[in-house]
Amino acid sequence: MENWTEHFLLSKIPVTALGMTLALSALPGTVLAQDEDKPAPIQVITPEVQPRSIEESDIDSEFFEVGAFAGILSIDNFSSEPVYGVSAAFHATEDFFLQFNYGMSEAGLTSFEELSGNNVRLLTDSDRDYSFYNFLVGYNIFPGEVFFSDMLTFNSAFYLVAGVGNTEFGGESNFTTTFGTGYRIVLLDWLTIHADFRDHMFNSDLIRESQLTHNIELSGGVTLFF
Repeated sequence: MENWTEHFLLSKIPVTALGMTLALSALPGTVLAQDEDKPAPIQVITPEVQPRSIEESDIDSEFFEVGAFAGILSIDNFSSEPVYGVSAAFHATEDFFLQFNYGMSEAGLTSFEELSGNNVRLLTDSDRDYSFYNFLVGYNIFPGEVFFSDMLTFNSAFYLVAGVGNTEFGGESNFTTTFGTGYRIVLLDWLTIHADFRDHMFNSDLIRESQLTHNIELSGGVTLFF
């Protein structure tokens, strides 16, 4: 009798346990142990990116550049006077260019002439005409861009120049060495504006014997590519 009862209870326990497990799994909010190992789904948010269009002016594919400039020329031992002239350039590579400049000005009075009134004149009116030309080699040392707005960008470059030429002043013709810097902004693919600094150096005998003079030029100009 006891053996039959024990056999009946033992045979019913696995079935009862299985039924309880299935019943619990059907209840709301009940999660089996194996579901706890599954990672939660990751929600991917795609950002809405709107591309920004920029109008950028490039240098034209042509290599020649011509233009005009005007500014102030400080003539050593004389006054600072207006200067104007023309320029032409050949862009040999992206970094190097060759430039020709011709400029004119007219010297004023020296400090000695101003203090003496109208009694002393070191130069005649014709000898006060100042003209120069030079051949320079330029190098674009800092090419970059100028941002005027979110939609408008211009190419630019800071450059160095050096070369030789000649200066006619005070009845003398003087071999001249020129060093300088400049800044260029490309407004259109055929139009640029410049701001330039130049030091024109030559030996002069006008005031004292064999004096090295520094004639500083500050000018701005407009050039065209073709």
